[in-house]
Amino acid sequence: MGLARRVTAAFGMGLGFLDDIALPDRTESMAGQAPARVAQQRRLKWGAGLTAALCVAAGLALWIIPSQQSSGAPSNGSTELVTSRGYTDAPAGTALIAGDPWSGGAVLLELRVKNDQKVKRGEVIAVLSNYPQADVSVRTAEAELEKVERQRETMVSGYRATAISLQEIAVKTMAEQVKLKTLELTRSDGPPDVKQLQLEMARTNLERGQAMLRVMKESLATDLAEIDADLKASRSGLDNARTRREQALVRSPLDGIVVQVYARPGERIGPNGIVKIVDMKQMRVIADVDEQHMDRAHVGAKVEVTFRGSANTYPGKISRVLPIVRRMQRTEPDGGSTTDAPVVQVEIKLDNPADMPEILGREAKVTVL
Repeated sequence: MGLARRVTAAFGMGLGFLDDIALPDRTESMAGQAPARVAQQRRLKWGAGLTAALCVAAGLALWIIPSQQSSGAPSNGSTELVTSRGYTDAPAGTALIAGDPWSGGAVLLELRVKNDQKVKRGEVIAVLSNYPQADVSVRTAEAELEKVERQRETMVSGYRATAISLQEIAVKTMAEQVKLKTLELTRSDGPPDVKQLQLEMARTNLERGQAMLRVMKESLATDLAEIDADLKASRSGLDNARTRREQALVRSPLDGIVVQVYARPGERIGPNGIVKIVDMKQMRVIADVDEQHMDRAHVGAKVEVTFRGSANTYPGKISRVLPIVRRMQRTEPDGGSTTDAPVVQVEIKLDNPADMPEILGREAKVTVL
């Protein structure tokens, strides 16, 4: 409306200019010239005035329209609201489970979960094709370890330990006999050489008994060292067998919900793995923000989120900005052309996590305040 008034006023100025040109000469023209010539002069003056009015109006229009366009352009001040489209996702709480096809087997033997099932961290969700063989290896290693442990227990508390204990008693007895023989010989009136011979015989018996006891203990210690080595090897073999069996078991790395099953029992595991598990407690809103608004959409910036199908608005903050600019096809308002819009993905966390819908891919409108 303001533009129309200004153009009308300019046109009026042109007409006034026409009157200023025509009026002073009107009387003179009618008095001294023929009526036909007077009419021709009037037409010329009216044409000149009309041309001048149109030039003035066009000049004003060219001056007014750009100023209005510049004043109506969006301001980059702090009051501008940046709006973007987004969707719900859990990038930090999503896991594609594939197991270990090289060690556990490339074929799915058993699937223990289904779509929409809740799982706990560490829960077995699938069994791979190498599990039966690995399980047999574990049972064999357990039996071997049990056998070696029994052998060691027999060495420590069996007949050999009893023989050593009896030999220790015999050596102590011999030592007491040597003492007794020494005391008897000091009180005896027999020949000195006979006394000395009897004492040496008693000491020899004692030394023989002590040597036998020492050999028995050393032999047991050697055998125990060997069986301890066997025991260590058996335990290591059992650990390796259990590791191979564990590689054939696929466990969930997090608490979550199975949102997609990619493989069935009897099938080879493809590039997508076996299942996709999402922790809904780590749900976020992912939005694409135009690159020119990145000075506003920074980490910590406040936002408002409205989910499709709901009139409620939820406050939140930008928790992460991806350090990469992507090109996104954007349709122009005319509906017939598209442009590559440079956008940056931001991750938004609601102030109240309970407000986040536990639905992957739900559309949302994000307004950066």
